[in-house]
Amino acid sequence: MEVLLTGNTSCVTKAWIEAAFPQDHVLIAGYEKAQDPHLKAIALDNKRLLSQLTDTYEFDCIVYFSQYLIPHNEQAGELERLRHVLQINRERPARILYLAGPESVVTPETGKTIMAKAAEELCRHYAMTSQVQVKVLHMPYLYGTDGAGGGQGFAPLFEQMEAGKLCFDEQAQSPLYALCSEDLAELVPRIYDAWTPEWEEFTVPVVFDVNYSHLGEKLQQLRPGLQVSYGQDSPMYYPADDGLLRKRYGWFPRYALLDDMPELYGRWKEARTPKRDLLGRIWNTLRTRRRLLAAAEIAAAWLVTELLVQMTATQAQFRMVDFRLAFIVLVGTMYGLNAGVLAALLASLSLMLGYMQQGTTPLLLFYDPANWLAFIVYFIAGALCGYVQMQNAESIRFVQQENERLKDRLRFMRRLYQDTLEDKQMFRRQILGRKDSFGKIYDVTRQLDDMQPEKLYYKTVQIMEDVLQNKSLAVYHLDDNRHFARMMACSPGFKGNMPRSIETEQYLPVLRAIEQEGLWVNRELIPEMPMYAAAVRENGRAVVLVVLFDAVDDQLTLYYQNLFRILCGLAETALVRAFEYENAVYNEQHLPGTRVLRPAAFAAKLDAACTLKEEKMAQHLLLRVTDTFENETRLYAALDHAIRSSDAAGRGPDGSLYLLLNQAEESELPIIEQRLQKHGISAQPVPFEQQLALAAAATQEGEQR
Repeated sequence: MEVLLTGNTSCVTKAWIEAAFPQDHVLIAGYEKAQDPHLKAIALDNKRLLSQLTDTYEFDCIVYFSQYLIPHNEQAGELERLRHVLQINRERPARILYLAGPESVVTPETGKTIMAKAAEELCRHYAMTSQVQVKVLHMPYLYGTDGAGGGQGFAPLFEQMEAGKLCFDEQAQSPLYALCSEDLAELVPRIYDAWTPEWEEFTVPVVFDVNYSHLGEKLQQLRPGLQVSYGQDSPMYYPADDGLLRKRYGWFPRYALLDDMPELYGRWKEARTPKRDLLGRIWNTLRTRRRLLAAAEIAAAWLVTELLVQMTATQAQFRMVDFRLAFIVLVGTMYGLNAGVLAALLASLSLMLGYMQQGTTPLLLFYDPANWLAFIVYFIAGALCGYVQMQNAESIRFVQQENERLKDRLRFMRRLYQDTLEDKQMFRRQILGRKDSFGKIYDVTRQLDDMQPEKLYYKTVQIMEDVLQNKSLAVYHLDDNRHFARMMACSPGFKGNMPRSIETEQYLPVLRAIEQEGLWVNRELIPEMPMYAAAVRENGRAVVLVVLFDAVDDQLTLYYQNLFRILCGLAETALVRAFEYENAVYNEQHLPGTRVLRPAAFAAKLDAACTLKEEKMAQHLLLRVTDTFENETRLYAALDHAIRSSDAAGRGPDGSLYLLLNQAEESELPIIEQRLQKHGISAQPVPFEQQLALAAAATQEGEQR
């Protein structure tokens, strides 16, 4: 996948990316510099850059790290940056995971709570009004070790610890909410693996009871003698665990902050610069502070100049050399205008002291214009040399800045070129390998190679969604009387009007068009009618309808109609073969003289129904018959009238009789029970977890037999 990590990317490290997206192409584009030096991140200094990245890479997944993941962090500009990411991807079905902090779910509410909720409402608005798919993950403050990366929230605390005093803004008994980034690296890929298009909010549970007094005591153990004080901020309370993440993704936090604190503190101390001796610290200070180093060098050069002047004052061969002027030229040339003027001033003071040593009084020195000439030359030389050096330094700095900008653009363009070249090579291999879509036809035929109609229903929907790039498909099975068409599978992401049962009288124009032309196309855009429909025929009689309810403008073409017709033809071949196989093995799969399935055959149908429900492509109810009939013939006869032709009845491994009611929901259970009781049958629903176990047990028993 193409993955974009954006937002507060200071929380991201190379180890975290390798743990969360080990086999994906990940790009980091943040508004803050990443802390990990091994990462190559792009700084989003303008809006156009993010738009170019989105157009070039067409990201499948976008993870937005909120500013609220770090306690007491600066949140300025969070809403605008988040809106920009959502706005750029509004025309694409990009999957955006917004990692929010705890502020939006804690109680009582504060100003930060209102701002955090505003960010989530912004995500909800784009999820409901555009094609972008958004999910919000509320979570505690993020921290991490070098093992998997993480936040930078504890560095200020460790800095205070080195001073011997630690001050918290919160009260001692205020709860402390923290999540290890290693846990987050496990949760994020699980959310994307089981992604659904609808808007959802999740809350990461807090399973460790920790407050700030516990943290203070732990830090005092790490640094004996540490003084810890607490503030008066009101406690904030996190919501209780709803169990959703554990049930859906099998995930729960494993790492506790207090257990990880020694490692965090130890790694922070290792990362600090080791202490040097006195000379080393002086040299390090001078090296890091350029102005102080320049002042020290000028003072040393002035002392050397004075020493040379005093040593050569009595030697005639050195009287033609002006060491003071050389000092001014060297300093001005090396350090610029200000340093050159300072050097001229120091040289003037030295010259003035020399005149006084020769007996010249200050008054005579001032009133004799001939004595001014040396001072004037000193200042002119210092100013000119400093000005020339300053101009050269400005030119060099300007060229260096332009060079860095060009390097950044070159790196960015080179990266785009490499990715584009890789995509080109991949597409070329795909085109050459498919050979005018023959490879695609083979792949579709291979996926439809199954003998169970229930599996073929949802495979047909999945294949047609992939090829047609449409999420409004459904498969209906016509009953024997052709009065109704029952839904067998549908696209999980379609939000329009998709009936579970269709009266054929309402679809007479559709059925007539299919009989005459083999395909229904809603050219007149009749309301409540699908855009495309085709039939699967068995012995010349329509038994299954493949329906496409919605289509955009570029899908109302002759090419699209032919593509839909071809895919329906491939599905027809597979379904007819499956129907013929079912008819051939009917007596082997059913109890003699009944429509009750044997355990193995019933397990296969139940397993397919559970798969459809997990994929959100269909619904069903499983009922266990609780009555005991002395005459089973009467029971089987009653079942023929109590359940629909699209439903199934079968024996389980425990000998009980089960009813599988397709496209039925729990809200309809009272009506179903009333209908069954009219025929003298009582039944109770079976939970979904027990259904999975029942299907597995029945399948195993059938294989042993």
